[in-house]
Amino acid sequence: MSSINSDTFQQMLLQLRNTFLEGMPEKLDRLENLLLEMEKSGADSEIFNEFYRIVHSLKGSGGTFGLHITTTICHQLEDLLNTTDGGTKYTPALIAISLNFVDLLRLAVEQIHAENTSFPQIEERLGELRKQLTKKPFTVLLVDNSKLLTKIYLQALAELPVRPVVMSDGLQALMRVLTEPFDLLITTNEIPVLNGVALIGALKLSSVKNHNIKSILITSNKKIATYLNRTTDADYIIVKDAKLAQNLVDVTRRALSATNDVLQT
Repeated sequence: MSSINSDTFQQMLLQLRNTFLEGMPEKLDRLENLLLEMEKSGADSEIFNEFYRIVHSLKGSGGTFGLHITTTICHQLEDLLNTTDGGTKYTPALIAISLNFVDLLRLAVEQIHAENTSFPQIEERLGELRKQLTKKPFTVLLVDNSKLLTKIYLQALAELPVRPVVMSDGLQALMRVLTEPFDLLITTNEIPVLNGVALIGALKLSSVKNHNIKSILITSNKKIATYLNRTTDADYIIVKDAKLAQNLVDVTRRALSATNDVLQT
């Protein structure tokens, strides 16, 4: 690509970014109105699905245009929506919390227009909302594209004070762990786009706050532990066998206890 074409492309991308930001207030007004409709008359499936689609679209567009704070907010809101069983369990209390996320998106747009490059106020509020949604003190990023194994992992982790956030794509998981606070990364090695070893290595080589969180690699390769001994490799390795679920509980407890007191009792 020539320098002229590159400049033209960057200008087009900037124009699209500005158009996206200009259209955000209208989309956020629509989100707020949909929430108020559900608060008033219940979580109708059509209204809920429209709300979900807009949030998902904003999340993707935010990532495309490098607006990671909007993507982070939408990720966390989408996590909440995914717990409501398609809207059937979307209680008034959860709707009220969702309104807070919409308010944070409005604040993000204001701060982006002000050319802010860091968003400590928003990040602090996101942490408060996360605590409000669950009494479990630890947030774990769980990455696996197998629905069966993910179900096994979630059942095993249910006895621990952790809130799992599930993803199935290694690259998307990396983008999330680079921009959101997590206490532990659990990933299988066999995931698409970016495998588990590469995901953990990329996180440890980064300069973000999460770079020093503990990591657990789950693999079907029994020999992998013999050559994964670099500082950028996983802190713990679990082999997929008959004791997988119990081993995951034990290692997760050990990993979190290494830096926290809550699990040591």
